[in-house]
Amino acid sequence: MQGRQQKTYIDGIDFKNIFQFQSIFGAIASSFQPVRITIGLLMVLVIFAAGRIWDSTSSPLIDSWTSSESIQELEEQRMLTIAKIATAFGHSAPAGSNEWTFSDAHTYLIESWEDYVYEGTVSDADMLEYQQLYELTEQLKPRGVFESSCLYIAHHWNALIDGALDLDFSVMWKSVVAIVWDYPILVWQSGHHWFISLFGFLLIFTLCIGGGAISRMQACQFARQSQLSIDEALTYSWSQWRPAVLAVVSPAMFVAGISILLMLAGLVLFSIPIINVIGSLLYGIALIFGLCIALISIFYAVSFPMLVPAVMVEHCAGGESVQRAFSYVIARSLQYLTYLLLLVIAMVIGFVFVRLVATLTLDVTAALVGSMTLNDSLQGAGAIDSLSTPATGLAWYEQAGSAIISCWEIIVHDCMIGWVFSGFFSASTMVYLLMRRACDGQSTKEIWTEGLIPGTNIPMNDE
Repeated sequence: MQGRQQKTYIDGIDFKNIFQFQSIFGAIASSFQPVRITIGLLMVLVIFAAGRIWDSTSSPLIDSWTSSESIQELEEQRMLTIAKIATAFGHSAPAGSNEWTFSDAHTYLIESWEDYVYEGTVSDADMLEYQQLYELTEQLKPRGVFESSCLYIAHHWNALIDGALDLDFSVMWKSVVAIVWDYPILVWQSGHHWFISLFGFLLIFTLCIGGGAISRMQACQFARQSQLSIDEALTYSWSQWRPAVLAVVSPAMFVAGISILLMLAGLVLFSIPIINVIGSLLYGIALIFGLCIALISIFYAVSFPMLVPAVMVEHCAGGESVQRAFSYVIARSLQYLTYLLLLVIAMVIGFVFVRLVATLTLDVTAALVGSMTLNDSLQGAGAIDSLSTPATGLAWYEQAGSAIISCWEIIVHDCMIGWVFSGFFSASTMVYLLMRRACDGQSTKEIWTEGLIPGTNIPMNDE
């Protein structure tokens, strides 16, 4: 579908062509299109489904990534919580409660509360005790690596949003570093190396397919005023999944290769007497490799938003995408950092709006529908609270209705998360086009289409 392009000229000057940084905010507006949010939702469902499967087949983490307490302190708090649950509501501790796991105590708390409610002797003090114990178990219970990852990223993402709203740039920077740099280190140190390898590849693949489709949609809408369907966008991104994955993975693999080389060199040269002297003499070479690791890591993290859009806009190879992104950052560093700042500001504004809409949607719907209901199917409905206590004492049909309503509300919540993907890849596509214009002098309206040589705007010679 073609749209009509409008331009504003004042005294012969095309201001829309000169000042194009506002197109980053325009991309955020376009990211609210239902087709893009649908793709974002599909990405969330794939990632969450795979993560749930992973957690169900792996052992949970003992420590908490969102807490500053040590493992010993957490274990002491868990043992104390188990003792409190065993004697909750004035009951005597059941036989064998001293051998309970934390999961056993969590299950016992809910079951004993359901029995207590059924007896009809619930007081306000009992309700408060149950809520406090339930919140305590939710905070302290061991979680799988995927669930821990979600909580860690969500915690620092919300801190990033709050820091942006408070204009606290130090909090924003710490949150970005925590997500980009500290999180992979935490996963590695926890011993879940296969999670990084296997789930990391699935995550990258999902980002390249779904994010690539969103990026292509934004490029076509901005350059040609055409709206791609979900099928067209996903078909194109699927055809480009190899170069997109290569663009995202190759810098990280190169850094990993050099890191392994340095580790092996340290094992060989600094573990044997006398040989360690030779290793000391060669340590300067190791420093050069370390410098390469540092520089590549920095450029990779900074230029990451442009890697997938470069492939989707140019139809180029993964190596060329990395080359373009790195060279643009080096050539116009200050301008690129300005665009990144605008991207963050646009994302914050967009997410605050999305979160507001999602919260109002859940709360208003629950309030209106539940205002005249004759059963408790809507108990607990409304904006999702991670520490809210589950509904108890419901009939089977009320429990079934409540479960179905929860599924609908989770979809709304997942759409909010899916918008983050839509907004990021839409805005990052515009950042790439603007950087290409600044460095190569190429118009932001030029993108690869059928009939052109891949990576260029040169028509193919059919002969």
